[in-house]
Amino acid sequence: MGDDNSYDIRTILTQMREEYWQALAEEESEAKEMLECLVFTLGGKRYAFETHYACEVIRVPKLVRVPAVQSLIRGIFNLRGEITAAIDIRPMLGVPQPEIGATGRILVVRAENFATGILVEAAHGVQGLCFDCFEPVAAGSGVKAQFIRGHFNLEEGSVILLDMEALLAAPELVAGDA
Repeated sequence: MGDDNSYDIRTILTQMREEYWQALAEEESEAKEMLECLVFTLGGKRYAFETHYACEVIRVPKLVRVPAVQSLIRGIFNLRGEITAAIDIRPMLGVPQPEIGATGRILVVRAENFATGILVEAAHGVQGLCFDCFEPVAAGSGVKAQFIRGHFNLEEGSVILLDMEALLAAPELVAGDA
């Protein structure tokens, strides 16, 4: 039995191992650097930010209006016992402000010292965005560009990447630090 050269287990295993490692090497070379983002609609355009800023996505609850606050704050709501502000960042970005309808959502985000809810026209979910398609914002692109890191040119259209660190640190959003 041992003299039969048509079936050599060592040769077969060696060949299988080489094919396995070659396939892994090809897979790694094809792997692209991705950024996991929450994609949503504002002013009819698709925007995104990194998922580590997001806590959750909820339906728009009944908002309680608060007098004498910045116009960006559309109201407050109770998020499991925590009073949270619902803000509309569209004026900060200079985008159109259509009515937020049934598809509207609140993206609950956490900054260093506070949590807030960002009103959006629709949430599209988490998506891996490839850096090969990313174009950074050009320096000196205007006042609104301070909140934008760049955009991804995807097959289904452009997705604008927000600079959440700059946005959440904006004086318009940080209350009570005066």
